[in-house]
Amino acid sequence: MSARIELAVAGARIALTVEADPTATRRALVHAGGCAVAHVGALPAGPIGAQVVALVRGLIDAPVDTPDALVARLIARARAAGLDATIVTAPTLPRWSSRLRTGQPVLARGLWPFDPELAGLRRGLRRVLKRECFTDDAAAADRAWLNAAGLTVVGIGTVEPDGRRVMFATDDETALTPALGDAEAALRRGPDADAARVLGAALGYPPCCVDAFVAATGHDDRALVAGLDGATRASPLTVWLNQPLALVSHVPCTLACAATRDLAAEILDELEAGAPGFAAAWRALAARLHVLDHRGRGLALVGDGALATGFTITDAVAFAPDLDDALGSIAASLPDAVGRTITAADVVAAADHRGA
Repeated sequence: MSARIELAVAGARIALTVEADPTATRRALVHAGGCAVAHVGALPAGPIGAQVVALVRGLIDAPVDTPDALVARLIARARAAGLDATIVTAPTLPRWSSRLRTGQPVLARGLWPFDPELAGLRRGLRRVLKRECFTDDAAAADRAWLNAAGLTVVGIGTVEPDGRRVMFATDDETALTPALGDAEAALRRGPDADAARVLGAALGYPPCCVDAFVAATGHDDRALVAGLDGATRASPLTVWLNQPLALVSHVPCTLACAATRDLAAEILDELEAGAPGFAAAWRALAARLHVLDHRGRGLALVGDGALATGFTITDAVAFAPDLDDALGSIAASLPDAVGRTITAADVVAAADHRGA
């Protein structure tokens, strides 16, 4: 579990994270109460830096407790010292329509739709692909697209209260074993290591990423983004924070995961073969600094500097979901962001995909 607190005084501010860390293995300002308390980005110059260090060091003797209890104690101490203190709740990651994947890219209209899962199946990188749709129309469109590609499509389970319905598709009907349906049903009920491994193997997920998923203490949006290392440059091939650009359908164990990078490279080659020019157009958006802001928007940024000390934006693209479940303006330029300098405190999560 992870929580984030923003502290401010006299126009200066800093963001802290509090994470459960009973073995004191995480890098932190202090380890207190069974948790790691760390700052996001560089400590700002001026009095606030010293104030924050003093505040968190005052927690060292706190009794072992939950992160929430330690956060409450930290906020009380900060406010008593005259700082504004706010708990920041990570926005929910956007829910994207399956129609992003339902079709062949036509670059004159943009990157979308493109189907990396079908590309992986054609390359022999997976035996089955899985679709989650939220409307009857989306499910029908997806089924028609996959049938036209020569795949057998089967519905799994019932429609969830939020409208979610799951389909599996394959070009080898022997891959659609009862164990897959059982595994999907088990994971709907809650964490299940055996079920995750059965599905992961069928869907072509690297074993290291499946193992990391099984070992994770949380699988919701907050847990996923909290695990990102936004300071180290990674390949654009492992991008997942901005889902419309993702070439893989799993969350990599790390952004440096070689198995994920190799898998995505093959998928990109397959997509390029079907739509020449796709790879260059995709890289122009993927090889950027990706962030999730406090409004829940995914941004892909070009600029100078680093989030730790200040990143000055020279180009920005925002990704917004199509709430009407039909393709529209997925990626939109943000000219007003050009020239703005941001730091790690200005974003909820970051992933730097400007590496090789």
